[in-house]
Amino acid sequence: MIETSSDTRVLEGDYDDQTLLNILFQLRLMNPQQDELMLTSGGPINDRSKTSMIPMLGNIRVIFKQPKDESKTTHQDPLNGNIDLSKNPPLTLEVQQRVSDRWSTKSIESHHSLEQALSSMRKMETLAPSEPRTGLSPGGFAGILGYDLGQWTTGPRLSNPPPEGEILGVMWKTNGWIIHHRDTNSVSIVGIKNISSTDIQKWANIDHSPVELEEPSSPVSIESRSEHEFKTGEIIQAIKHGHVYQVNYGRRWQAPLEKDPWSVYSKLSKSNPAPYSSWMRSPSLKWSVVSASPEQLLRIRDGKISTSPIKGTTPRGKGPAEDAEMLNSLIRSKKDLAEHMMLVDLERHDLSSVCEPGSVTWSDFRVESHPNVHHLVSTVEGLVASGSELSGAISSLFPGGSITGCPKTMSMSIIDHLEGAPRGAWTGSIGHINSTTGISDLNILIRTLDVRLKDNKNIGSVMAGGGIVHDSIPSVEVEEAEWKADAITRATWGAPAFKNDLSPPIAEMGGLTLPMSSNNDKNVNITPFQRAPKIVLVDNLDSFTLNIRDAMVALGSQVEVVQGRPSSSIEDPDTWLKRIISEHAPDGIVIGPGPSRPEASKRTMLIASNALSDMLSIGSRRIPVLGICLGHQALCLADGSRLGLSPDGPVHGSPSRIEHRGTGLFEDSDKTCSMMRYNSLAVLSDGRTMMPNAWESGTNLVMGVEHPNLPIHGVQFHPESVGSGGGSKILYKFLETCIRPQC
Repeated sequence: MIETSSDTRVLEGDYDDQTLLNILFQLRLMNPQQDELMLTSGGPINDRSKTSMIPMLGNIRVIFKQPKDESKTTHQDPLNGNIDLSKNPPLTLEVQQRVSDRWSTKSIESHHSLEQALSSMRKMETLAPSEPRTGLSPGGFAGILGYDLGQWTTGPRLSNPPPEGEILGVMWKTNGWIIHHRDTNSVSIVGIKNISSTDIQKWANIDHSPVELEEPSSPVSIESRSEHEFKTGEIIQAIKHGHVYQVNYGRRWQAPLEKDPWSVYSKLSKSNPAPYSSWMRSPSLKWSVVSASPEQLLRIRDGKISTSPIKGTTPRGKGPAEDAEMLNSLIRSKKDLAEHMMLVDLERHDLSSVCEPGSVTWSDFRVESHPNVHHLVSTVEGLVASGSELSGAISSLFPGGSITGCPKTMSMSIIDHLEGAPRGAWTGSIGHINSTTGISDLNILIRTLDVRLKDNKNIGSVMAGGGIVHDSIPSVEVEEAEWKADAITRATWGAPAFKNDLSPPIAEMGGLTLPMSSNNDKNVNITPFQRAPKIVLVDNLDSFTLNIRDAMVALGSQVEVVQGRPSSSIEDPDTWLKRIISEHAPDGIVIGPGPSRPEASKRTMLIASNALSDMLSIGSRRIPVLGICLGHQALCLADGSRLGLSPDGPVHGSPSRIEHRGTGLFEDSDKTCSMMRYNSLAVLSDGRTMMPNAWESGTNLVMGVEHPNLPIHGVQFHPESVGSGGGSKILYKFLETCIRPQC
């Protein structure tokens, strides 16, 4: 039993990246059946990779389990925009205590959301002194949250959920920490009483790297290349029809694992060092996880929350010249940049749900070069809102947008439909959470081996994939998944992830800062309102809605978000709309963007038709309406316009040059402006009354409309995006309309 103490000890010396692996091995010799967790950083030392750590796991653990579901799951076709929005059965939370190396159940809880489940763990935390440099202290929790816990965040009902009782995650209460400071080559120990500094120093220098063994088995891809290409094509068609913007599809390799997973981790730590690597082992739960992840889900400290998503990847070249060309082609790739900008906007939305309005910023854009790949990486950060809890912040980002797609709810439904099985650990998170101190750090489990003991045999599973967009080439997407999986399959089974060895040799790690391409005008020269306009914003399952809210709040308005496509409701749309107007007395209504066609939201179409029929008012005052993207399409559709596939194909995450008449919301805008678009459908004919007043330069595709007599406006683009220039002027002009005296 590890006894705890409040003391912090610092061991000076020359400790390298092998130090914690050696220490953990010695701790295992003391108790071979103990649960283990280790969070390590490898490669170049920077602000995100200065520290590696071993949490000393205590006698309390919380297990997240798939509940029994007695309701009938409706098998929808999300590729055609049909998803099951009914509520999931409550998540099962099992609290266990260890006595004499045996775990017994203390209590079983049920929670309707991951946020509630994580919040319930706070009552088990204890306050203790922290290690000064990292803020880490005993008394919080550390562990793993598997991807399938997304059922209780933004996820829909699944057609292929995990079986009842499946372990979806586990968090251990921590008794102490052993921390390796890579930048100073020192080790700190906090909260551990009965392990001496002398023991730690001795263990740190005893190398126990496993002996490599030949493996009799090779990984088997669960689907063929042709199946992978076919599913990629199905996603592309769904994108072209407007049901989703991007889907991060994953392919699985699986085989028995003869070697100890620890040897895989030891090998990966040397062959594929990464800043968010991790190791987890629980003999009693028959589960091990090995990860060489380069990606962070979130970091929370001192009231600031940040995420560093990855989107845009290319393999390393076989020599310096080819490698430089591969990097340059990534930076120049319109497809990769569009994917990345979409992800930046998505993460801004996710953070905005728990941050002070207007505090979320895109703060950094860079290339990170790892042994086998180059990545495009950004940092998005904000200030945690007063009253927000860590549980809410984690739930708002989980699972990460870079490994689901956009919008999240629709993309996760398509993932479930096409992958046909739970993901398990892959694309979940490992890290630590301490609500008492307000500190958390979680990775995203990519480049990961998930090992489950079944019928006395370890079965290893590796998944890899990529973001599918409208101009993806299926064969290229297949190759990308294969070389992403390759480093893990080689370390695990000594075999490549594909028959033809296309993988480049391991290259040096590094990085490159890129210029920020944000066009937004930061609200320059905008006069404050004498009173704050009250706005109702209709959320149509989009992953950018809260960006619109924040942009309008920054301009001086009050915004209430309401659901256009609720998970369930016994309220008919007419009753709902009357209640919303009565409760909020809005000065204006914004119909937000979303996937699929406007008809998928009866509430949205009702607002559009009532507005055009001049039936949307409070007393004698008309309520102005702004439709953004899908909202714009809803207004035009209700007006009799024809809505169809955009003639030049989808545009997602790319700006278009917009020309306009200078009327309506464009009155104060520059003659031409650049606005970010996320649309596959477009207005293809004129309606009865709505008049086009903005077009895409060169194609004349309608980008804006206005009513000649009523305060109704629509824009096909996203004025709130970081890639939109002058977007704040458009939104400000609408807010002016909302409080302007009416004749």
